[in-house]
Amino acid sequence: MDLSKTDFIRFLRCSKSLWLLKHKPDQYPHGEFTDYMKKITKEGYEVESYVKSLIQSKPDANQYSFQCEFKTAGGLYARGDVTRENENGTINIYEVKSSTSVKVSPKHNQIKDVTFQKVAAEETGLKVDKSFIIHLNGDYEKNGEIDSTELLIFEDVSNEVASIEAQTRIEIEAALAMLAQTTINEKSCSCLLLSKSNHCDTFAHFNPGITTPSIYNLPRISKSKLEGFIANDRFDLGEIKVSEVTPNQAPVLNSAHNGKPYIDESILDQFFSQIEYPMYFLDYETYSSAIPLVDGVRPHSPIPFQYSLHVKRSPSDLNPLHIEYLSDKAELPFSLLEHLQKNLGPVGSVVSWHASFENTQNRNMSDLYPSKADFLHGLIARTIDLEDLFKDGYVDIAFGGSTSIKNILPVIAPDLTYKDRDIANGTDAMEAWMRLISMPHGAGKDALRNSMLEYCELDTNAMVRIFDELTLILKT
Repeated sequence: MDLSKTDFIRFLRCSKSLWLLKHKPDQYPHGEFTDYMKKITKEGYEVESYVKSLIQSKPDANQYSFQCEFKTAGGLYARGDVTRENENGTINIYEVKSSTSVKVSPKHNQIKDVTFQKVAAEETGLKVDKSFIIHLNGDYEKNGEIDSTELLIFEDVSNEVASIEAQTRIEIEAALAMLAQTTINEKSCSCLLLSKSNHCDTFAHFNPGITTPSIYNLPRISKSKLEGFIANDRFDLGEIKVSEVTPNQAPVLNSAHNGKPYIDESILDQFFSQIEYPMYFLDYETYSSAIPLVDGVRPHSPIPFQYSLHVKRSPSDLNPLHIEYLSDKAELPFSLLEHLQKNLGPVGSVVSWHASFENTQNRNMSDLYPSKADFLHGLIARTIDLEDLFKDGYVDIAFGGSTSIKNILPVIAPDLTYKDRDIANGTDAMEAWMRLISMPHGAGKDALRNSMLEYCELDTNAMVRIFDELTLILKT
C-alpha cells in the first residue's frame, strides 16, 4: 500500500485516521473540498506557473524537470514540483509553496514535506544534494508586470532537512507499519488528548461515546486538564465542577449546567457605558491573493473592496440607516475610503465583530494614504469589538464554544441566517468579486452584485440585531 506525502502528513497528525482512510474508505468522513481550499489550490498552481516560467528562462533550464515522480519498492510515493540534475550526478529538489515564508508549525511543516520527498527520491537510487523551498517574497510589491525574479525566493533548507531526516525515516517506517496492519483498535485515537480545533476528521468514528457538548467545549483547555478528565472517564460537562476549571472556562460550564446563557451584567454594563451615538456598525470585505492583483500590493495583502455600514442614530432608533459600497473593478481602496469618510461622521462609536480585522485594514489604508491617516486612526480609537462580549459577558453552551458571529446569530436571532445564500462567507465574497470585476454589464452581473451587497449587509445587520437583543436583556 503506497504512502504519499499527503498520507504521511495525515499520519503525523493522527495515525489511525490514515489507517481508516486506506482500509475503510467508505467509513472515512470525506469532507467537502471547500471554496477556501479551492482558492488555495488555484493559487498554488499560479505560483507554480511563475516558477516554471522563471526556470525556463535560465541558461541551465534543460537541467530542470517538473512534476517528477518518485515511487519506491517499499511503498513510498512523492511528486517533486521541480528537480535539477546536477553535473556531479546528484539532484536538487524544490518544493513550491504559495506562502511568504517557510512554515514549520505542526499543522504545516514544510520542512517535513521536503524531507519526505528527499527520502523517497533517495529510496529510488537517486542522490539528493540540496533541498529548496520556493516561496513568495512577502516584501515584493507589484509595479506593472509581475517580476518573477523579485516575486520568488529560492530558500535553501538542506541543513534543516538534514537535521530531521533520521527522525522522519523512523516516522515513515512507523507509517508503513501502520498501513500494513489489517486491523487496529478503533475504540479511540490519539486526538483524544488534543483540543477540539486539533481533532482529526475521524474523531467521531474513533470516539463515538463522547457527549455533545463535552469537555472539548471548554475554551483553552490544557492538555494536563484533559488528561485528568479523560483518566476518570469524565467527558460530560455535567460531571465537571466549576471549581475544577479556570475563570475563563467557568461561564461555559455554568451555561451547560443550567441549560441557559450565562450572563455577567457588569460586563454588559461596562460595554454599554462606552457607547456614544450615533453608532456605526462597520464591516469590510477584502480580497487577498498569492499573486498581487493590482500595483502597490504585496502577496497575500488584503484589498478592501466592499463595506457595509448600519447607522443607529439613537437608542430608540429601530430603523438604522444602511449605507454600502462595492467596487466593480480591481483597484486600491481610495474610492472606498472616500465614500466611507463621507458617510461615517466624526463622533460616535464604531462597532465591528472581531474588530482587529477592521482595524488592520484601517492601519494598512492609513499607510497607503497618509492624507487619510487622521480619519482612519480616529476610527481605530473609536472602535468597539462586539465579539468581546461573548467571551465572558454572554456565554451560551449553544454557541458550541465559538464566538464567531455565524455561530452566535442563529441562537440570538434565529430569523436572520446565512444559510441558503449564494454568498455565505468571506471566501465566497472574494470569489464573487473576482467574477464581478471581469463580467460584462448585464443581468448576470447585476444579480451577482446584489448577492454580494446582501451578504455584506447581513453582517452589519446581524451586529445591530445582536446589540439590540443584548439591550433588551439589560432592561429586563
